[in-house]
Amino acid sequence: MPTCRNTALPFAVAALFGLAACSGGSASAAPASPAPQTEQVPQDEANDRDPFASAIEDAEHLPGYFDLYTKEDGTLLMAVPADRLGEQFLFEAKVARGIGASGVYGGTMLGGNQGSIMSIARRGNTLYLMEHPIHFTAEAGTPQERAVELSFSPSVVETASIDATRESDDVHLIDVTNWFVSDLAQVSQRLRSLTSTGSGPGPAPNFDRGRSFLEDVKAFPENLNIVSTLTFRPPQPAGAFSVPDGRFITVSVHHSIVRLPEVPMEPRLADERVGYFLTAHKDFTADEEEHFVRYVNRWRLERGEPAGDGLYHPVEPITFYLDHTIPELYRPYFIEGILAWNRAFEEAGFRDAVRAEMLPDGADAADIRYATLRWNTSNQPGYSAIGPSVVDPRTGEILDADQLYEANMILGFRRGWQNLVHPQTALDVALGIEGDDPDEAEQALMEHRHMAGIMSDQGLFLKTILAARGELNDRGEVPMEYLGEAIRWVVMHEVGHTLGLRHNFRSSTDTPLDRLHDREWAEERGLVSSVMDYHAPNVALQGEEQGYFYSPGVGTADVWKVAFGYTYDADRALELARLAEVDGRTYGDDSDSGGMGAMDPSVNTYDLSDDPIAWGWERTEMVQELWATLPGTVLTDNTRYAELAGAFQALLGQYSQALAPSVKYIGGEYVYRTRPGDPGDRGPFVAVGRDRQLEALRLLTEQAFGPTAFQLPPEMLAHFGPQRWSHWGFTNNYQGRIDFPYHERIVGLQSSLLNNLLNPMRLARIRDQELRHGAENVVPIPELMDELGRAVWSEVWGGSTASVSSLRRDLQRAHLDRMTALVVDPPDRMPADARAVARSQLRDLDGRLERALSGGASMDAYTRAHLEEARDWIAKSLEAGLQSER
Repeated sequence: MPTCRNTALPFAVAALFGLAACSGGSASAAPASPAPQTEQVPQDEANDRDPFASAIEDAEHLPGYFDLYTKEDGTLLMAVPADRLGEQFLFEAKVARGIGASGVYGGTMLGGNQGSIMSIARRGNTLYLMEHPIHFTAEAGTPQERAVELSFSPSVVETASIDATRESDDVHLIDVTNWFVSDLAQVSQRLRSLTSTGSGPGPAPNFDRGRSFLEDVKAFPENLNIVSTLTFRPPQPAGAFSVPDGRFITVSVHHSIVRLPEVPMEPRLADERVGYFLTAHKDFTADEEEHFVRYVNRWRLERGEPAGDGLYHPVEPITFYLDHTIPELYRPYFIEGILAWNRAFEEAGFRDAVRAEMLPDGADAADIRYATLRWNTSNQPGYSAIGPSVVDPRTGEILDADQLYEANMILGFRRGWQNLVHPQTALDVALGIEGDDPDEAEQALMEHRHMAGIMSDQGLFLKTILAARGELNDRGEVPMEYLGEAIRWVVMHEVGHTLGLRHNFRSSTDTPLDRLHDREWAEERGLVSSVMDYHAPNVALQGEEQGYFYSPGVGTADVWKVAFGYTYDADRALELARLAEVDGRTYGDDSDSGGMGAMDPSVNTYDLSDDPIAWGWERTEMVQELWATLPGTVLTDNTRYAELAGAFQALLGQYSQALAPSVKYIGGEYVYRTRPGDPGDRGPFVAVGRDRQLEALRLLTEQAFGPTAFQLPPEMLAHFGPQRWSHWGFTNNYQGRIDFPYHERIVGLQSSLLNNLLNPMRLARIRDQELRHGAENVVPIPELMDELGRAVWSEVWGGSTASVSSLRRDLQRAHLDRMTALVVDPPDRMPADARAVARSQLRDLDGRLERALSGGASMDAYTRAHLEEARDWIAKSLEAGLQSER
C-alpha cells in the first residue's frame, strides 16, 4: 500500500473537510513495485542519535519516490539523497477541490497539459528547486548541445536550507512546507476572473499564508502527491455564489512529483495532416529550417505476444479505471465508450490495447499509475467533460490521464426543461467567436466551456422531439436507451483526448445526408467519421426511420489517426499521413472552425452531413414545427410556466446553430492540409462555388431575416412565465425583467448573424477571392449587401408599405446600425470598397424609404415614426461619414 497522511488536522476536522482516506493500489491492478509502509520514528531513540534523527523525531515516515516526513504541526520534510541531486523529474499541479465556477473545477490542470521538468540542486547549505527549459534541445554530445546549455538557464522556483544530513548514506533533510503552501502552481492567475471589474480579468488575488495549510500527503513508488489548501484574498469580495465568503477564496491544489521514465519512449514525429496534441521542441541539430521538432502525444504501446491475424497483444495495455463515484446506472456506457477504441488499435497492429476496469478498492485515483474516469459536480456547468493528460515533455509520452464528467451534463440532458445557454451564445459558440478569457484558455484547449449547457440543450431538444412523438418514459424523462447513446459518445470523445487526439470538426462531412439514419453505415463508419467532432443530435423528420442519435462507435477518421500514432512502423505512419482526405479520413480542428478568420464551411461544430445547408433547412423547419407544439408538449399537469420559456430558448439555440454553417459559406473557401502528390490533394484552398454561396444566403435571408421568421402566436408568448424562485443560484427574472424579453432574444440572434456576415475580415476575403477565383465565381460585396438589404427591408423594397411589425423594426434598426457604422466608424481592416458600397446602399435605401412614406397612407404610427427616424439616421450618417474622411 502507498503511505499517506492528513497533516495538521485532527480527525474530527479532517472529517469536516471531507479529506480523502489513505489509499493505494493492489498488486494485480498496478505495477508490481513494492509499496513501502508508514514508519513512526520513536522519540526515545531519536534523542540519542545524530541531528538527522533528532530532526525527524515524532515525525511520520512516508517512504516513496522521495522519502517524506510529516509532523503534527503541519511541517513537511523531504529526504534528498546526494546521489540524486540533479536528477530530473516531472512536476505537475491540478485543482484538487475547486470552487465550482470560473474555470476552477476539481481535477482540472494548472499550467497547461504539459508538466514541468524539475530537479534539485545544491549550493552550500541550500537546496534549490530548479525548473528546466523544456522547449530548446540539441543532440547529446554536439556543439549545439553546449550552446543550448549556455543560452537557456533554468529558473529557481523554490529554496530550502539543509536541516540535517544523514552521514551513513549522505541524505539531506529539508523543510519543503513552504514549497507547497504557496502559490507555486500560480492559482492566483486562474482566479483573476473573480476580481474583474470590467471586461477583462482583474488583478491576481493575494496569497494568504495564514489561512493555508497542508491537507494531505501521499507517497507512492513512482510519485509523490501533496495536496494543499490555499487561500487567496481578492481586493474586493468575490461574487461567486459557490464561494461561502467572498473575502477568502480557498482552493485545494494537488501537486505531483513524478519519476520520469528511465528509458525515454521512442517519439513519433507529428504530421499536420493528422490531428494529435503536440510536444514541440526547438532542436538546434535538426535539419528543419526553423529547427522545430514536433512529437505526437501518445501512450507507450509496445508489441508483446502475437495475437493472430498479424496483431500483437501489448506488453502493457492502456488501462482506464472507473472511479466508484460514477453512478452504477451509467457505468456500462462508460465501459462501452472506453472499449470502442480497440477497433482503432487493431488497425495499428494491437489486439485489446485498451482495457476498462473499476478502480480497485483501496486504490487512489491520484496515483499516477491509474488513469481514471471520475464523476464531478459543480455549481455552474463548466465543461461537460474533460480529458487532460500528463505527458513526458521530452518525448510526448502520456504518463497519466484523469477524465472528469460533470453530473450537470447528464442530469440536464435527461430531466427538466431548463435552458442553460443563451441562444445568441449558442450561435457564437457554433461560430467560435465568443470572447477570449485568458484564465480559461487551458480549459478551452480541451473542451469548449459552453459544452455542458449545449449538451443539456441538446437533451432538451431530444426530449421535445420524443414528447411530441409520445416516446418519453412514464416519468417524463428521456429514456436510458437514448441517454446511453449520449454518454457513450461523450466517453469515447474524452478517451480520444487522453489517447492524444485533437478535435476533428470536419468529420461530419464524411456522411452523406441520405445516410444519416442508416444504422449499418453508422456502425461501420460512424455517424460522423470521428467521435472527436461535436455533432448535433441526429433526429429524423416526422414519419422517417430514426437512426442513431449519437455516433455509436469510433469512425473511419479515428481508426486512421490511431493507426498513424500507434503503429509500430514509423514508415507506415508516414504513408498513412498521406491518405488525408481519402475515403473517410478527413480532418479539421479548432483552428479551422472558430473565429472570424475561419473560412471553411465544412469544418463546423454542431452540424451534420456532407450538406450543411440542406441539413440546416431540415433542422430549422423541424424546430419551427416543434415551436408550434410546445405548449401542449411542455405545459402538462402541474408544470411551471417558466418551463415553456426554457424549452423555447433551448430550441432557439438549436435553430441558431443550424444556421451557423451557412454564414461561413459567404466568402468561404475549403481549406485542406494535404501536400502535393497526396492521393487526396486538392491544393490548400478550393473555392466555394457561387451557387453554394447563394444557397446559404437564401437559407439565412428566409429563416433568419425573412418576414415570417420567429413569428409566434401571441397566446404562446403570453405563457412564457418567469422563474418564481429567488435565491442563490436562481433568479426570478430575465436580466431584470419578470416577463420574457422576446424582442431582445430575437434581435440579439439576428444582430450576431448580421455582424458576422458584414465582418471586415469576411468582406476583405471576398475581395481577395474575386482576384483568386474571378468575380463571376463569388458573391461580391455589392450583391451581398443588396441581398441582405432586400431581405431585412422587404416591406419597403417595393416602394409602398402598410405596417411593419415590431420584430421587423428591431431587425431593421440592427441592420441600419451595422451599415451606418461601416460608413461613420469603419472597423479595423475594413476594405475601403466595403465602406463605399455601404454608403451607396444607404443612399438607395433612403430613396426607398422616401417612396414608402409618400405612398404608405395606411401604415400605423409606429411604422411611420420608424421609417422617418431611419431616414434621419441615414442622412446624419452619410454627412458624418464624409466629415470623418476629410
